[in-house]
Amino acid sequence: MQFSTAVRQHFEQLTRAQKALARHIADHSEDAAFATAKQIGEAVGQSDAAVVRFARAIGYDGFPQMRNALREGLLERVGASGMRAATEGLAVGENLKADIFNSDAALLQDTARQNSVALADRVVDRLIAARRIWITGHGTTYPLAVMLSLHLNQILGNSEVLTIGHGDIADRIRHVEADDVLIGIGYARYLPYTIDLMRIARSYGAGIVAITDKPSSPLAEIADDTFIVGRESSTFAWWSQAGTLSLINWLVALAMTRNGAKASAMLRRSDEAWRLLSHWSSADESSGAASLASQLDDRLRSPEGASQPLQANIASPIPSGIAKEQFHEVEQAPRRRAKRQ
Repeated sequence: MQFSTAVRQHFEQLTRAQKALARHIADHSEDAAFATAKQIGEAVGQSDAAVVRFARAIGYDGFPQMRNALREGLLERVGASGMRAATEGLAVGENLKADIFNSDAALLQDTARQNSVALADRVVDRLIAARRIWITGHGTTYPLAVMLSLHLNQILGNSEVLTIGHGDIADRIRHVEADDVLIGIGYARYLPYTIDLMRIARSYGAGIVAITDKPSSPLAEIADDTFIVGRESSTFAWWSQAGTLSLINWLVALAMTRNGAKASAMLRRSDEAWRLLSHWSSADESSGAASLASQLDDRLRSPEGASQPLQANIASPIPSGIAKEQFHEVEQAPRRRAKRQ
């Protein structure tokens, strides 16, 4: 709920001191959006506890929720560049370092609190059973969509990023089917491209999962299942994606352990392909570092790991009769022909 709306709805019930707080915050909303409760209280001669009581009096759960509403309002008015300007000079050196790391730690806790194990289990089971997984995100959420898709591809092999950036979006989204799952990632300000792709996929019968910042977001309204990511952050790193990154790690780990046999097989195929492509350096080979597949095997065999036994690995993508030297000979042949020409 917007701050101005909250104040208007409750103004007549406020005390004289609370009305003074309301006027001060409204007149200095850009500063208040990045101030502590103590700083706001001192500006009007009141305590930080009085500021917290004021936030609750106008309908918020507490001060952080009120400050988050002020930040969202500022973002809507001035955009990202204005948000950046509003934070200049607030913290430097060790204070900035502590601010960022403490804020990210709080975001992780907030994200964990808002999402249940039952929700994650249900969504991951749908991902494992899906014919294909589509992930969409635009703007600052685009790299998050890429990261989630990359890791799901590592262990499931059927994930693809779906954005308007390719120029052939109509030709690509028509391949979405009823036994697919589409995951949309988006926060305020919600980009219409993500919302539109989610809506179209839903009309095709696909399952829809949202990763967003509040239950009332337009992404959540479309989705069958919604993950809420903590977004209330520090006075500087209001854009932090720490909660989203941690959520992605959780979903990928769940997919590994709940689909252990296939995940292990897929990782081994990737390891073999990278090895034949000389991806690993000699230092990697001699260090004895465990591959992802080996680490997953160890996890699944442990008492805390998944109880499902691992099955035999599926075939390597390179025929077993081809030695590494032969693979390089095939790979280098076109280059030698090009040089002769």
